[in-house]
Amino acid sequence: MRPLAVLLVFALAGCMARSWDPHAPKTVVASEEGGAVTVKHGARLHIPLAADPNGTYEWKLIEPQLLKVMAEGPAEAGGQNFTPVRSGEEKLRMEYRPVQGEGDAKRVVSYDVTVPEKGIFGRMWDAIKRPFSRSKK
Repeated sequence: MRPLAVLLVFALAGCMARSWDPHAPKTVVASEEGGAVTVKHGARLHIPLAADPNGTYEWKLIEPQLLKVMAEGPAEAGGQNFTPVRSGEEKLRMEYRPVQGEGDAKRVVSYDVTVPEKGIFGRMWDAIKRPFSRSKK
């Protein structure tokens, strides 16, 4: 009986390992209407702006030029993911425009994004990895 119980525990642990990742970033989901949102370093910002299934319109990032958060690849049907890259505040302005670039925006959404300064452990980790990130000449 005991080997069966041990086998069952390992089987359940294997199933949970595929569905739960303790190292996955926390996802902060913004409102579809825009507004203020705070996302910490190490987390992910998800902006749930649905794309046109026909592919005639797409969401385009209009502002800002210097980003505090960067897009994680192209937008998907369920929205766009962003990762914080610097601390500070910025306004993300997105427009729903024709893919061909002709015509007015169908919709405009703005987000006031705040990326707080890293905590003590984040600053310590940066200090530890800094000597290893320099390229050798």
